[in-house]
Amino acid sequence: MSNLRSESETTRPRDAHADAGPTASPDAPLILSLDTATEVRSVAVVRGARVLACTRGRVLRENSARVLHDVEEALTASGVKLAEVELFAAATGPGSFTGLRSGLATVKAFASTLNRRVVGVPTLHAVAYACGAAARVVACLPAGRGELFAQLLSVDDAGAVRELSAPSHLNPSALFEKAANWGGDLKWAGTGAHAHAGALREFAAGKGISWRDVEARAVESGAEGEVSAVESDAEDEVSWTLAPPSESYAEEIAALGLMSYLKGDTSAAEDLQALYVRLSDAELNERCRA
Repeated sequence: MSNLRSESETTRPRDAHADAGPTASPDAPLILSLDTATEVRSVAVVRGARVLACTRGRVLRENSARVLHDVEEALTASGVKLAEVELFAAATGPGSFTGLRSGLATVKAFASTLNRRVVGVPTLHAVAYACGAAARVVACLPAGRGELFAQLLSVDDAGAVRELSAPSHLNPSALFEKAANWGGDLKWAGTGAHAHAGALREFAAGKGISWRDVEARAVESGAEGEVSAVESDAEDEVSWTLAPPSESYAEEIAALGLMSYLKGDTSAAEDLQALYVRLSDAELNERCRA
C-alpha cells in the first residue's frame, strides 16, 4: 500500500470521538462512509461516535478506481473486514459527476453483495453539519466554471440538519443577492464560500452587513474564535460569518448516516440515488444537439 501514501492520508482511531451517550454504545452499527463528491475524497470507518479510521486523498480526474484502494486502506487501518460493516453511507451530491457515480456505484455494490442497508447523505448537509450548530447556514461547494452549489440549512444542537431552501446551482453574485434577500444572520460554510471569501466580504460591506471571519485555530482550540470584522454595538445589525474550513466530509456523512439509521430511515442498495442539481456537460451537449 506504500504507493497510496503519496496521494492519500490515513487518520488512525481518535479517542476524542468516543463520547459517552447512545451513539457511543457498543451496539451502534459499524459504518463505512464515503465522500467522492468534493475535492478531497474520503472514506471513514466509524462505530457510533468513534472514528476508527479515515482516509483522505485528492479527487483526481479519471481516477475513480482509487476509491476501492481508499476503502481497503481505511478498513486495514481500522482493523475491520468489509463483511463486518453493518451500514454503508455515502454523499449523494451535489458535487463531481464522475466522483458521485464512482462512490455510489461502489457503495451499491458493497451493500448489495453483503445484503446491507444504505443511507444517502446530501453533500451540502454534511458541509453544514461540519460547522456545528447554527440557526442558518449557507453551505457552498464549487460547481465548476466559477459557479456554486448552495443551500440554506439549519443545524440544531443535536446535529440534525433541516432544509430551509432547495439546493441550487448559480453564480456567486446571484447567490450573494439571494442570501441578502434572506435577511438576518448567516453562517457561510464549505470550499465554495472560502473560495469567494473576498467577494463575500466586499458584498457584505456594500450592503451594510457585518462580516466575521472565524479563525480555524481558535475554534479548534476551544476558544470563542477571532473575528476579522469590527463589530457594531447595534443589536439589530445583520452579520455574515465564515465558518472554519473542513478538510473532508466522510466523518460527517457517517454521523448523519447514524442519525438516519436510528430513525429507521435507511434504504436498499438499489434505491440509492444521486442528487445532481444540474445537468452534466454530456447531458447539456446532448440537449443542444437535439
